[in-house]
Amino acid sequence: MDRIEKSKEKYQELFGESVPSAYATDPEFQDILSRFIFGEVFYQGTLTDIQRELLTLVVLRVNQTLPQLKVR
Repeated sequence: MDRIEKSKEKYQELFGESVPSAYATDPEFQDILSRFIFGEVFYQGTLTDIQRELLTLVVLRVNQTLPQLKVR
């Protein structure tokens, strides 16, 4: 399975059929971002998906970027 297929599978597993709101303004960037995060980063190391999501929340909170969590 290539990175694009892996990223789509992982995104669907985590968020269902929702579409990121960034697709409305910059779909090309959102594709690049999604393929990197969900096609590569999520498959590195031995963390569970729950641990990865918790770390994501911590980083977003520390960076004061919680609006990034909004998924439509």
